[in-house]
Amino acid sequence: MGSSLVIDVGSVLSAGRPMSLDERVEVPSFSTLTFRQPALVRLDLRRVDRGLAIRGTVEVVVEGPCDRCLEDVVLPMAVEVEEHFDPAGGTSDPLGENNVLKGTSLDVGDLVRQLVTSALPLILTCSEDCRGLCGTCGRSKNAGGECTCAQQITEGDHGEPEMEDPPIQDP
Repeated sequence: MGSSLVIDVGSVLSAGRPMSLDERVEVPSFSTLTFRQPALVRLDLRRVDRGLAIRGTVEVVVEGPCDRCLEDVVLPMAVEVEEHFDPAGGTSDPLGENNVLKGTSLDVGDLVRQLVTSALPLILTCSEDCRGLCGTCGRSKNAGGECTCAQQITEGDHGEPEMEDPPIQDP
C-alpha cells in the first residue's frame, strides 16, 4: 500500500521518551497523480496518557495533469500532522480508526500515504483561471494554447459550454 517504514515506538509508549523522526518516505501513485520524490517527513512523537501523539509536517510534491486542460501540473504540498493513536485500538482493519499503530509498531509509510492522499485537492488545476479545452477542436483555450476557434471568451469560462437563460414565462 505504501512505503514500508515501520518503527518501534515502545520506548515512547512505555518509558515516555519523546522521539523525533526526520525521514524520506516513498508515496505511491494515487489515481493519475504521482510523487516522483519521496516525501520529507518530520515528526515528533510523545506519549499522551496511554496513547501516542504525533505532530509535525509532511512535505511532498504531487505531479499530474490539470483536470481542465490536461497540462502538466507540479504542486508542492505541506501537510500539517496532528494525530493521536491509542495502541489498544490497533486492528488489522484497513478502514479502522487506528490502522497504523499495532502494539509498539508504527507504520510511518502507511500514515504518510493516508495523510498525503487525504490532503490532495479534489481538482488539480494548472491555475485558478485555467479555461480548459475547447469543446470544438479539443485544444487548450489558455493563453498560448493551440485553440484558434472563434468562440466568444467570457469571464470565468472553464471550458463548459455556455448556456442561455431560459425565457421567463408568465403562468
